[in-house]
Amino acid sequence: MRLPAWDLAVECVDEALAAGVVPSLEQLGRLGQLGSLPSFIAALDEGDDAGELAADFARERESLGLAPAEVTAELLTVARVLERHGEAEARATVDRCILAYVDRVTAELADSARRDPLTALLNHRAFHARLASEAARARRYRGRLVLVLFDLDNFKETNDRLGHQEGDRLLRAFASALAGAVRETDIAGRVGGDEFAALLLEAGPGDVDAVVERLRARLPAGLAVSVGSAQLPDEASVPEQLVAAADRRLYSNKVARAA
Repeated sequence: MRLPAWDLAVECVDEALAAGVVPSLEQLGRLGQLGSLPSFIAALDEGDDAGELAADFARERESLGLAPAEVTAELLTVARVLERHGEAEARATVDRCILAYVDRVTAELADSARRDPLTALLNHRAFHARLASEAARARRYRGRLVLVLFDLDNFKETNDRLGHQEGDRLLRAFASALAGAVRETDIAGRVGGDEFAALLLEAGPGDVDAVVERLRARLPAGLAVSVGSAQLPDEASVPEQLVAAADRRLYSNKVARAA
């Protein structure tokens, strides 16, 4: 580059501050404002992978409190400054960095929209979408699918007695135990307040027992759960039938445990 990376970084920061496109920079001292920007600009000429460059730069900027929109705005500012100075190759690399970063953020947002914010498991909508797609795949290829429903015992009473903070702790504890109990190929979700579900792919009755056994072994003391399951194609041919059959067994198990 014709100018030192440090000078270009200073120009980028000053331009971003003047335009007001990265408000978080105003809360930082000068060294914080520059951060890894000089190193990032210097690396643009070194042939490094744009995705890795973008990830490293964004990680540092996000750790300083910059939102994704601000990181993108800062990268666009860098691109404009480099173009102004005739640094076409470096500018092209920044463009690739911007695309890589936007792709990453978009993927993260899409995944976040599918997750329950408290437990990080699939939310109701995402879980049932997977149930529909996996049921269709199982029918198409004559596969097997088991739906397992879980309902925490006495959760409402505990939540009312000890408060929502304790209730949230129990929900997170159960979600963690469930995520650790299912196989890597299986799918877990939170489908209601204290209701959870798991899809066991290409599974049989023995697999259900193994998952439930692993789950109970992971549960903290005082946390108990009722369980109901159903299989496709043996007991259902469509998701609605599978859910209804598993729900009936869940209800029966809860009644029996309360007796």
